[in-house]
Amino acid sequence: MNKTVGRVDRVVRIVVAASLTFLAATPAINGGVAYGFLAVAAYLVITAITGHCLIYRMIGIESDVHGGEYHSGPTEAD
Repeated sequence: MNKTVGRVDRVVRIVVAASLTFLAATPAINGGVAYGFLAVAAYLVITAITGHCLIYRMIGIESDVHGGEYHSGPTEAD
């Protein structure tokens, strides 16, 4: 099964998850909103670790690069 989450996307997910966790721990955000932030943060961390995002798969997005470099035009072998 191909991974759908690329390296840069993983780093962004970890940073956003840390930010949401910090906000949930502050007294300004409490109750259901804080639990919602923690749930989203947990999902982001899990998808960053595994490299598989169910939402990306459902809508057909892949931020992971497969294969080598992209070349347009003739190659040296041509």
